[in-house]
Amino acid sequence: EGILELEEIEQARRDLPEAVFKELYLAEPYEDGSNPFGLQHIEQCKFPMSTMPAVCFGVDLAKSTDHTVIIGLDQFGSVCRLQRFQMDWRQTVQAILALPNVPMRIDSTGVGDPIVEEIQRHRNNVTGIKFNQWNKQQMMEGLALSIQQRKISFPPSVITDELEQFEFVYTRTGVKYSAPEGLHDDAVCALALANECHKTAVSFGNYSWA
Repeated sequence: EGILELEEIEQARRDLPEAVFKELYLAEPYEDGSNPFGLQHIEQCKFPMSTMPAVCFGVDLAKSTDHTVIIGLDQFGSVCRLQRFQMDWRQTVQAILALPNVPMRIDSTGVGDPIVEEIQRHRNNVTGIKFNQWNKQQMMEGLALSIQQRKISFPPSVITDELEQFEFVYTRTGVKYSAPEGLHDDAVCALALANECHKTAVSFGNYSWA
């Protein structure tokens, strides 16, 4: 109708996850319902665990009944390390410090803040991320785009289980991304953190997408 420039629409098609683009620009309900990643896209990104070394990590720290999840990505964006556990904070710090000394992003929300500070005393390439609705939306949309463009891959595991269960809802303040009530999203959050860290590792390292 001439309200939007074609160039703006095409740019949005490249920059936005499929679900968001369809609903915002085409007024079409997404075929996978409330799943932001797309079940078909998740399926296309399933590959065996990579045996290459990690160039970055994403870490989602446990809170109450949740699990700490550590995900490492190799230079091509394939998951090469997956750890999921429940331990006390001292053991958790030791497990993280035992990882290869490469860039990592760690969820520092709430009780995670002093844990990240402790790790930063030993590592200078650790970034703490405090999740809020806005930056979680940005990271999940970035992860959705990486999945839909097949720039990331992961083995069938708790990662794929959580990705397939994940959902988004529109609220008055924006889009809320989370696991359905009673389920976990620790692996999805760790993967999103690793994905964001990987973009920086690729930008400043000698790596490129294959």
